[in-house]
Amino acid sequence: MEWYSKGREIIRPEMTRVDLPADRAVVSFTEGFYPKLVESLGLQGGTRAPHIPGFHKGMCRDGVALFKSDVGAPASSMALEVLIASGVRRILMLGLAGSLSHSCPVGSFVVPTWGVREEGTSYHYLPSSTVPKPSARFLREVKTALSDLEPRFGGVWSTDAPYRETVGKVNEYAAKGVLAVDMETTAMMAVAMRRKAEFAAVLTISDTLYGDEWDPAFGTRKLNRSRDSLCEKAAELMLR
Repeated sequence: MEWYSKGREIIRPEMTRVDLPADRAVVSFTEGFYPKLVESLGLQGGTRAPHIPGFHKGMCRDGVALFKSDVGAPASSMALEVLIASGVRRILMLGLAGSLSHSCPVGSFVVPTWGVREEGTSYHYLPSSTVPKPSARFLREVKTALSDLEPRFGGVWSTDAPYRETVGKVNEYAAKGVLAVDMETTAMMAVAMRRKAEFAAVLTISDTLYGDEWDPAFGTRKLNRSRDSLCEKAAELMLR
């Protein structure tokens, strides 16, 4: 079944736009990122961002907005539509991901350069034959800004079903150059490609799936230090 359609939407994103005084935005998913990003972006004295369905909370100041998103492709993509319709042209997503490769241990960083689509949302935005990718120019800037963190570059697998990440899939995708698995990136890439906005993602490895057993490291000092370092570098990039 091909869900993608070139037809005009009945409910268009500009119908739900909000008054958002920002053309750049950072989106995160987990609670730990948000307070560190508020600090790093200098948003302590900022104003509360308008409510956007799919986002729990947000702040904005001096042309930059920060939002904490719901988990999953449908919610994050719906919120991204409103962001873009409201004038945001550059979006950086910071998330957590599971590693499929020994080259990406806990606390390391993955910058997705392409994706495997196992979420349903992206198929409404791009034909099934299209490989989702980040914005080329923005990706180059992310590479430069994060060089000190030595991120890995490669594929990401986005799925709607984290409890169906099987051993076979992990091994198959790892052999094809997929470095990590999450739930949102390929859908957000697809929305940005469709709406011609700049988008890039940086994923911090929070758990590992290679070796046939799950090894989570949520809440560890190592992961928290990596998260904080990434937030600081991301803020420098978005405040330029």
